[in-house]
Amino acid sequence: MWREPQKGDTMSLKSKSISKKNIARTGGGIAAIGVAAALLLVPVSGADFSASDTGDVDVSTATLTLDLSGGSQASGGFDLDFTNLKPGETQTQTFTVKNTGSIAADVSLGGPLSGVSASLGNANPSQLKIGVAGYKALTPAPQLASGAIDLGSLAAGQERTYTLQVSLDQAAGNEWQGKTIGATATVTLNQR
Repeated sequence: MWREPQKGDTMSLKSKSISKKNIARTGGGIAAIGVAAALLLVPVSGADFSASDTGDVDVSTATLTLDLSGGSQASGGFDLDFTNLKPGETQTQTFTVKNTGSIAADVSLGGPLSGVSASLGNANPSQLKIGVAGYKALTPAPQLASGAIDLGSLAAGQERTYTLQVSLDQAAGNEWQGKTIGATATVTLNQR
């Protein structure tokens, strides 16, 4: 147990031998600790060179528009009239589609003569066939009512003229006389 030294206490150097070697070891250890502590107090610089600059970020979206013309309507759509169609005959009309947008698009003709059977009475709607030359062979109208005809792709600014074909089967009988079919077909551009 440790106590405060009292007056009259003495210490004999003989009880503890202190050599130069022990003093050197102790002094060297203290010096090493001092150097380590000094290094911890010196601020370390982690600076690297760098440079930066600024720029503008502008976002512009694409457009997908079309110009449609043909038949008796010069522009802004088409009116295709097939008149006096006889059994065994195929009539054709052309329409033009131009991609006036800024991106490429896939073109389709949807709903050609959809709802045909409603206006035909007892005439067989499958005897009326529709196609687009080079894209869709003549196909019975009821088979086209729920789908679209793929008309290929148009690059931005490109235009193409298509030929719509309407045919009445040779086997069509008197039930077809005097029938008038009115329908809407839609040309659609979809982003590629």
